[in-house]
Amino acid sequence: MAERKFYWIKLKKDFMDSDAVDFLMSQKDGANYVVLYQMLCLMTVETGGKLQRTLNEIIVPYDVEKIQRDTKYFEIDTVRAAIALFSRLGLVYKDENGCLSIAGYDCIVGSERGSAERMRRLRAKNAAIKTLLPASQCDELSDIDKEIDKEIDKEIDKEIDKEIDKEIDKEIDKRESGKRFLVDYQEVADLYNRLCPSLSRVTALSDARKKAIKARLKKYSLDDLSRAFAMAEESDFLKGANSRDWSANFDWILKDANLAKILDGNYANRGKSQTGRDSPGDHVDDYLLGVINGEIKL
Repeated sequence: MAERKFYWIKLKKDFMDSDAVDFLMSQKDGANYVVLYQMLCLMTVETGGKLQRTLNEIIVPYDVEKIQRDTKYFEIDTVRAAIALFSRLGLVYKDENGCLSIAGYDCIVGSERGSAERMRRLRAKNAAIKTLLPASQCDELSDIDKEIDKEIDKEIDKEIDKEIDKEIDKEIDKRESGKRFLVDYQEVADLYNRLCPSLSRVTALSDARKKAIKARLKKYSLDDLSRAFAMAEESDFLKGANSRDWSANFDWILKDANLAKILDGNYANRGKSQTGRDSPGDHVDDYLLGVINGEIKL
């Protein structure tokens, strides 16, 4: 079970007298603006001050409606006006992903792990006990304090190691994720054109084609695609040697089901008919299914 972590807002003594807060308080809904700002600080404790959430490795910025839903106590117009004022005053800014972020977040929000909090309470308790004990017993308690300090140092070292490991894991995941989803669409198209000279060439990459390429590369490697293109080029049936004179193309090959069948060898050359073409019985089911699904035009 993960150790609990506690957060708090660190407000300077002159927080309410600062120029930004003084200006906010001078507005009609000023008190609401200040409370909303503090709530935003607390809402972002686990995202480093960023008003965002991550869905399937996609960063989704908070919009005004999301902020209003989460804070609950404010009208949508109040939230909209507050965010505009926060931006003008430099209390929030938009990062490179277009997400609102709390300016100076590290100086505003503090945190403490459960073990550190327990040790702090234990130290305070021992200090209180010392005031009630004779000097001789205080010396004994001081020795205990030294042992406690050693344990605290060990706990701190463990926590630091854990945080370092987490950061390393995050960085590895980020790099692996980047490698996995960084797609060179043109490389795939060039690969097809080079390995499938008998089929119609790809001259443009539409959004639909890019989407298909990306989807296939989540499941298959570039080597798999190379093998599929080469197998398609070797298949007489896919090059038009069938009763309908139909030929496969880039879009057809990149259909998930079709790519799987090619790699499974379903379109490999088999027995020849008297006309010298592939026996249609080997592929007729796939052909009819393609016609029904609109993948093959008659």
